[in-house]
Amino acid sequence: MKLCRNRQNLILMLLLLISSSLWAARQAEIRVHVDQPTVALSPRLYGLFYEDINYAADGGLYAELVQNRSFEYFALDGREPLSDKTSGGHHAFYAWRKVERGGGKCDVRIERVVPLNRNNPHYVALHVNEPGAGVGIQNTGYDGIRVDKGESYDVSLYATRLSGPKDAPLVVALESKDGKVYGSFTIESLENDWQRHEGVIKATQSDDEARLTITTTGKGKLYLDVISLFPRKTFKGRKNGLRPDLAQALADLNPSFFRFPGGCVAHGCSLQNAYRWKDSVGDIAQRRPNWNRWGYHQTYGLGYYEYFLLCEDIGATALPVLPVGVSCGFNRPFQAVPLDELQEWIDDALDLIEFANGPVTSEWGALRAEMGHPKPFDLEYICLGNEEHDTPECRERFPFFVKAIRKAYPDIKIIGTSGLGESIPLYDLMEELDVYSSDEHYYNSPQWYLQNQHRFDDFDRSAPKIFVGEYASRGNALYNAIAEAAYLTGIERNADIVDMTCYAPLFAHVHHTQWRAANLIWFDKRSVVKTPNYYVQQLFSCNRGDVYLKNSVVEKTARRQGPTIQGAVGIGTWNTTIALEQAAVNGSSLATKRWNALGGDFRRKDGLYQQLDVTQTPALSVSPTSFEDDVVTYQVRAKKTGGDEGFLVVFGYQNADNYYWWNVGGWDNTQHGIERVKNGGKGALVSKPGRIQSNTWYDLKVELHPDQRIRCYLDDELVFDYHEEEIGISVSATWDKSKDEVILKLVNPAEQDVEAAITLDGVSGVAPSARVTVLTGDKQTKNSIGEPNRVVPVTRTLNVAKQFEYSLPAMSVQVIRVGIEQ
Repeated sequence: MKLCRNRQNLILMLLLLISSSLWAARQAEIRVHVDQPTVALSPRLYGLFYEDINYAADGGLYAELVQNRSFEYFALDGREPLSDKTSGGHHAFYAWRKVERGGGKCDVRIERVVPLNRNNPHYVALHVNEPGAGVGIQNTGYDGIRVDKGESYDVSLYATRLSGPKDAPLVVALESKDGKVYGSFTIESLENDWQRHEGVIKATQSDDEARLTITTTGKGKLYLDVISLFPRKTFKGRKNGLRPDLAQALADLNPSFFRFPGGCVAHGCSLQNAYRWKDSVGDIAQRRPNWNRWGYHQTYGLGYYEYFLLCEDIGATALPVLPVGVSCGFNRPFQAVPLDELQEWIDDALDLIEFANGPVTSEWGALRAEMGHPKPFDLEYICLGNEEHDTPECRERFPFFVKAIRKAYPDIKIIGTSGLGESIPLYDLMEELDVYSSDEHYYNSPQWYLQNQHRFDDFDRSAPKIFVGEYASRGNALYNAIAEAAYLTGIERNADIVDMTCYAPLFAHVHHTQWRAANLIWFDKRSVVKTPNYYVQQLFSCNRGDVYLKNSVVEKTARRQGPTIQGAVGIGTWNTTIALEQAAVNGSSLATKRWNALGGDFRRKDGLYQQLDVTQTPALSVSPTSFEDDVVTYQVRAKKTGGDEGFLVVFGYQNADNYYWWNVGGWDNTQHGIERVKNGGKGALVSKPGRIQSNTWYDLKVELHPDQRIRCYLDDELVFDYHEEEIGISVSATWDKSKDEVILKLVNPAEQDVEAAITLDGVSGVAPSARVTVLTGDKQTKNSIGEPNRVVPVTRTLNVAKQFEYSLPAMSVQVIRVGIEQ
């Protein structure tokens, strides 16, 4: 009897499991009204944003193989990336070394007495005391120089001999680390003034750690500068060109526009460090190099002229970005060009338009022609500013640029800036100035993108169009890409107001990365890794369609309630000092003396728990106790005592890589927001404009409820009521007029398949088979240098009719193209 009862219990459990599975099965009905078009999609909807971050230019897209070719590197006061700091930091002889062979002796110095030109004041002076078997210098490139057997490399350099025999040859060679020669050419003699020399080396071996060596066997003194090595094979075969595999990866995205050169690079760390486009054009030996806010140097060999050429080569409209007389709001001290000096900056904008579009008889049109492009570039747009902070200085200066451009070039479309974050604090100014479109930027969590698919539904259609100029969900796992795809379906639905979009950042060198949160394309010397995010961009860009079609989705899924957020609590700051009077959970006071400080200078002082280090980003202190009740109410009373921002009210703290905080007065004291750190990556869940005052006591309360609900109160006023909703499938339906196809983009962000019944209304017939391309896999799967194809799109055919069944795999985005008869 006992065995029978156990068997009955087992059968009952299996039946319960089966019924539970059936009850939880996800089903959906998708209906597309092909005969009910809504809005036209912008032909410029999907494009690219390029910024020189993560060594995206020198050492990346720009094919130059010599690093520090003009000896213009210098120390950046601790701003260098860690990899460069540990190698001694930047200096004028960085990436170079002295060569002395066969008893040779020489002195190598960096001088500036007889410069090549005023923009490149430094050069290397070689004092040969004993030539031996050869003395000179050697460049190691970017962690070694990649050369390929049988390929040709163009070398150029400037040289002059001050003393010694003029006919003493100069040998230029590609070598291995141990001195094996892979190919060379000889400069037979040098004059006593600066002369440009060039030659070609054909490599006899392949090597990823080769060196470029320049040696002489003649005594005396000689100078060298602007030493360059380019592979003959560049994208489209252009001189001073681009690395072909990286450029082709851009072309394969089918971009309609190309925004450049930044980004925060545009306005730099200060006004003196801003990207001034005139420094980046003309002969590369005459260009004035610069350093950027990401902590490394730029040759400007990849300059505005090369950007315009790239736009031509990939069929993209150019979107150049210019600073507007204010520095980056993230840097201190904040700077603004005095109004009586602003005209120079305005002239830069006007002269850029002349450079792009002016006749060859104009000053800047003549330079364009001299560089090899007499035909105008047909510039249509100009971008002013980059996520400027909402300051009186910005609001005062921005209109001067708009007025001047409209007067001189009324046909140029002006793209303004909405300011920092999704609260778009400068959008009202852009409305007032009636710019063509306004550029908004945000880097948030995947959940934010899933929950904000309707962001643009209620935007005023008479206001400037929206350019989503920088966005990413802070990760390169498949789930990040799926969340971004869901967001793009909402953008397509609102394509009458959203005119352009582009992901950011674009490139990251795997060994020289400053922004690790997410990058579209990762690379090293030989490899290109296309992330799942890349494939989403490609799927949407190559399957845009011309007109959005009305559609509806009905899901038949039982919703499951989520738990209460659990974990420790705490307090923190970002470039700010604070004082905490009290903290309590569910009415019970917490002893801050037992809290664990994770950075910053937390201490008891004057009867208060204070954080006294204004430089920490962030400084956190958390309780040793984890709180796991169904409802958790965390209260603190605190005041800001100094610095730039406000409070970080920490909750749900599991470890250093997983927690939440309520950011009160964040983003330079312009916004409040709830942010989540998950697996080390931080992103905003929700935000709104807001600020706090210094030396004012605030009562802050966070309530945590079941279903991961978060309520935040500031002085008893509800600021946020947020919960992480279970997101269903997302759908975009468009019509490709030229091919007479309906394009369905279906996104399933859940970890369950969805069985969908799809109906195409308003058509007389459909082709019997369709093409479906699917991107799917495990939620956290990433592509990498070692495994670049773990997540890739797969295309197959699908039998279809006016009504057909389709199973959306868990964690997937798919594009279905169906031929129709209307």
